[in-house]
Amino acid sequence: MKGFKTCERRLTHLLHSGIRSRPSPATASIGNMAPRLSDFEKGQIDALHRLCLTPRAIAARLRPRPDKTRPSYKTVERFLKNRGRKRVSKKPGPARTISPKLERRLIRHVITDRLTSPEVRIIAQRRKFFISEKNRVKRLAFAREYVHKPLSFWKNVIFSDEKIFRLDGPHGYNKTYQRTRGPEPAPTMRRHSGGGSAMFWGAMSWHGLSTLHRVQGSLNAERYRQVMLNVMMPWALELPWRLDQPDCPFIFQQDNAPGHAALSTRELFDTVGIALLDWPARSPDLNPVENLWAIVSRRVHWQGRQFMRLDDMLPVIYGCWRTEAPKYVEALFESMPRRLQACIDAGGRQTKY
Repeated sequence: MKGFKTCERRLTHLLHSGIRSRPSPATASIGNMAPRLSDFEKGQIDALHRLCLTPRAIAARLRPRPDKTRPSYKTVERFLKNRGRKRVSKKPGPARTISPKLERRLIRHVITDRLTSPEVRIIAQRRKFFISEKNRVKRLAFAREYVHKPLSFWKNVIFSDEKIFRLDGPHGYNKTYQRTRGPEPAPTMRRHSGGGSAMFWGAMSWHGLSTLHRVQGSLNAERYRQVMLNVMMPWALELPWRLDQPDCPFIFQQDNAPGHAALSTRELFDTVGIALLDWPARSPDLNPVENLWAIVSRRVHWQGRQFMRLDDMLPVIYGCWRTEAPKYVEALFESMPRRLQACIDAGGRQTKY
């Protein structure tokens, strides 16, 4: 009896609404596409929703369209759910790190090969390094202690660090700008571990650069002590230091790498009588020799140059260290007060340097 009443109700609905003929394939393909709600239908839905009707009841009471169809209750329910919300289309890709104006300037300098201008001094993506709260406090204290030191103080400091060069491109850079207009850029290679690498130790003082020393293997404490005894000390003692400090004519700077901070390395400096600069951890932006290494790295891999063998890359590195790097030594030493002031302004966090 219940099934008979259901069939009777459906038959009555068909008689009142009119039995539609089956549409043709072309019409069916168009009808399968869900059309958007018109402004009139949206007004109908709003008016019926104010009467506290359910989405099913609203869909049943909407005026039929010219093709004798009505929006489904799901369409009505979706419209009521998203009503008043602002649709924001998500753009693909990561967020922009540079402004459109700076991007146009970079492209212009890449095309004209003027990559050493101040606007495009760094053409690779700058990476942020983690600074803990403890190291932030130490960086801030160091900057406040040495920010007022005159240039004569920094002229007696030797800055040192190591650098890795890869055959395929600059070590540590994951994005670069390439030429998109003009001549077609040369194809680039990407090999496992950069195709091969070489580590170098170097130092800079106001009076000149040290001998560029290639480190074989990893730089542990034993190899680092050999570099200090055979490379750094003979070079440093020949420089024209001031004679008002008879005990130690210079102050040596090094970071807190394991080989540098080892107890045997500290004992070596104490035995020889070399004063160390109390350098805070996680502070590559305060070390000017980092900028010197960046300049050499860009000149070695100028315009995306890559190398097939280490024997081809090593002469280029030595040549850039002898000819290009000395041009920037004095400017980097003069930037020390600005670096420390920038660290103070940033509260001990990372600076633009």
